Amino acid sequence: MAGPPPQRPHEPVPGNPYVDPVPAPRRRRGATAWIVAGAVLAAACAGTGAYALLKEDGGKGSGGFRAPLARESGPSGEPSGSGERTDAPGGSGTPVRRIDVNAGAKPGESKGWLDLNGVRLPGKGAMLGDLWTVHSGSDALVVQALYDTVTAYRARDGKKAWTLRLPDKVCDTPVDTASGGRVVVAYGDGSTSGTGKCNQLQQIDLRTGERGWHRELKEHDLSDSTSSVRLAVTGAAVTVAQGDLAHTYRVSDGKRLFTSKRDRVGTCYLNDVAGGARLLYVENCAAGAPKAHGRVKNVDPRTGAVRWQYRSRKGWSVDKVYSVDPLVLAVRKRGDYDKWSVVSVDGRGRQRAWIPMDRGPYAFELCDGAGDAGEGVQNCPGGAVGGDALALPTEPKDGMLGPNKVVAFDLATGKRRWDAAVPGRQLRPVRQTGDGRASGIVVYVRAQHGKTGRTVRFPAPGGAPRVLLRHSTPAQKWEAEMFAGETLYSGGRFFVAPSRLGPKSLSGKKEQGRLLSFGR
Repeated sequence: MAGPPPQRPHEPVPGNPYVDPVPAPRRRRGATAWIVAGAVLAAACAGTGAYALLKEDGGKGSGGFRAPLARESGPSGEPSGSGERTDAPGGSGTPVRRIDVNAGAKPGESKGWLDLNGVRLPGKGAMLGDLWTVHSGSDALVVQALYDTVTAYRARDGKKAWTLRLPDKVCDTPVDTASGGRVVVAYGDGSTSGTGKCNQLQQIDLRTGERGWHRELKEHDLSDSTSSVRLAVTGAAVTVAQGDLAHTYRVSDGKRLFTSKRDRVGTCYLNDVAGGARLLYVENCAAGAPKAHGRVKNVDPRTGAVRWQYRSRKGWSVDKVYSVDPLVLAVRKRGDYDKWSVVSVDGRGRQRAWIPMDRGPYAFELCDGAGDAGEGVQNCPGGAVGGDALALPTEPKDGMLGPNKVVAFDLATGKRRWDAAVPGRQLRPVRQTGDGRASGIVVYVRAQHGKTGRTVRFPAPGGAPRVLLRHSTPAQKWEAEMFAGETLYSGGRFFVAPSRLGPKSLSGKKEQGRLLSFGR
């Protein structure tokens, strides 16, 4: 069946070089309010087992713009940052100790580095942002936001390249970065009235930590509420899901290119946006009605024209995006939270395969049981796409950290290609970006008490894994306590970070590992 015809472009705005101006749209009415659910992941590390498949080694301004704040010197011994705020929490306090996770490493183990958290956190702690990688001269950097501070590390040794402190906590980060090594983050307005707005955009050069343009998001009615926003970067554009509307800006200068048009037909409302190789609008349609369904639009990031759209089956909503290209979605049955499926979609918006996750010999949890925690549709740990296959971890039968398998599904047919296990160990597929990306599925063999972690690669068609990295024995304790909230393989290195940190990392009662990396 042919896909739907392209829809008319979304309204362009002054400053968009890609399309001609059109008359200003009429004011929209009505919207749905955004509600963000919070969740805290906690886990105790336990379990033992023998390693079978892998050999063990011994065990504000005009138009919403504001001039960038001047950069000042950061704390003694730290790279420079914005430093404009002095109130706590936030910012760096007493320097944290450096732990050598290579001292006492066994032969054949990969060299690693560990950073302990040095950012003051509020009483409820804070979630960590997405991991980004970028090249700065001859160095590869890995960058991550935590609370109100963005930190860049040299990938090879973990030394801090720069730190940047923002005026308020970061409330959303995109999964992808823009061409030229830049990114746009959203942070709060610093209000103490409890409004909880997420209405400040800041462009950052990830190579240097320099601030670029700043923009304050405006609200006109409930349709563009900033109580929660979501960001997606596609090429040279950043899209902000703001209430029921999506606004797209040029990353280079912050100029607004276009704003989405509310589609009254089918009573569809914007739920989220996804970026990367494609710009996607994820929508809910006919909510509460028997014909309720989800819809995904592929949108031109330069003009807002809808290239094609995918409509889910009746009674199913689109919950997560495992991959943008090829498009792989997690959909959930309305009224039955535990009933979910995976759908692969072709380049014209047509369904390729529908894969029920509640059938067959294995049990699966959406996003590896991590829940939503108020994150975007692209934040879904545990799924990895490679070689036209989706790999998912099975649900452990023996507790949260018990052993499991990885199962690969063919995206063309929906059938299982292969499954793999390491007896006594828990596995999780890993996202790949940048240099070092290759065919196949990268899998993290989680560290646990008495067992070091591993990074391996399974061929896309199936077969024995290749060991990429053997994580160091001295890092095992810290690695196990991180519980692998965020994992990434890039440039031949593996990165692992917790999804959330508590508030006591600077009190002397408990040191918390923030980021751990291994490489050759």
